[in-house]
Amino acid sequence: MSDTKKLPTFPGGPDPSLPVPRETVEGYDLPRYVQLSAELAEGAKPREELLLANGLTERAWAHIELTWMLRIATGLLQGDQSLALEYDTLYVAAQDALGPPDPTMPLDRYAGVVARLEVGQDPVEVFAAHGLTLASAARLQRAWTKRLARDIEMTDAFRGMVKAAKADLGGGQ
Repeated sequence: MSDTKKLPTFPGGPDPSLPVPRETVEGYDLPRYVQLSAELAEGAKPREELLLANGLTERAWAHIELTWMLRIATGLLQGDQSLALEYDTLYVAAQDALGPPDPTMPLDRYAGVVARLEVGQDPVEVFAAHGLTLASAARLQRAWTKRLARDIEMTDAFRGMVKAAKADLGGGQ
């Protein structure tokens, strides 16, 4: 019996016994793939328009996306987080570059959003009710987190706002 553990494979994915490939997929290296992924997720332009502007069909994009996701998943199965971490870093930077770096919502209103999420309301519905997309909500959260991390008094006030908003919602503490 062998001491080496056989890793599972994903249909269509890379061989998990070999290093995960990082070469381009149909001309898309990881940074280019991530940039287009962030633009598509932003939803500012129609999907078809973005794909066409990048010389892609829906089928070609699906192949590129699937290949990169299978590579990341295989790397994680191998215990190598480097590709996933690189993807995450690039994605956050690309997403942040597509919108304003500062909070787009006052702190008290943001506290109301957080309170609704903390009492278990559906995030998609909460974001839509506040005029946020998933991408803009992620940017908003990062922007406020950066500010709150630098100001303990503001953080305490924010916690109080969230607690009060949750009480108004019947969510208690």
